[in-house]
Amino acid sequence: MSETTSPTSDPARPTRRYPYETDGTEIYRQSFATIRAESDLTRFDEETATVVVRMIHAAGDVRLADHVHTHPRLVSAARAALNAGAPIFADATMIGTGITRARLPQDNAVICTLRDPRTPGLAQAWGTTRSAAAVSLWADRLAGAVVAIGNAPTALFHLLELIADGGPRPAAIIGVPVGFIGAAESKEALRDNPWDVPWLVVEGRRGGSALAVSALNALARENELPA
Repeated sequence: MSETTSPTSDPARPTRRYPYETDGTEIYRQSFATIRAESDLTRFDEETATVVVRMIHAAGDVRLADHVHTHPRLVSAARAALNAGAPIFADATMIGTGITRARLPQDNAVICTLRDPRTPGLAQAWGTTRSAAAVSLWADRLAGAVVAIGNAPTALFHLLELIADGGPRPAAIIGVPVGFIGAAESKEALRDNPWDVPWLVVEGRRGGSALAVSALNALARENELPA
């Protein structure tokens, strides 16, 4: 059985034994300065570079810059939508948890329908994943929204199929699903979308919810340091 300390007792600080930075803002400042010094951001405009820097920070890998690609209107379209109060749709609950709410310009709703009670039934009836089926539940608010897919390639494919069938078009799509089956292909399909919906992708198998969150946090507010 685990024990808890008394709520009235204060823990003692351990003896400082290592030289390390403890100021949170300074850690971020030095981190972003290191990223800009060590990564090649020359092919990005400054607004897009800010997004890529935060993604590199989340990945801990300056080589990520070589694999990030964006539509030329990605930053402007996503920021305009968020400033207008558009919701954010996510394929994974981790994305909603990771978003820094203080950065959202209009206290934007963050919606993930993976746990909606209708989702399992739709997935079974359609013979697809729950992540994919959950996307169809976005349709009534999808127009002009910002979408972040960081987990399931099937969700990204399903979203593109929904739009192809005449469904609503979001303002921007962050498509960074991770994995060995379908991830690279789904991102290529997003880059080639014929509707000119602005996008951001990390080519190949790389991706994940942390990268989706970092991109969203950068798009939500222009200043590079945390709120």
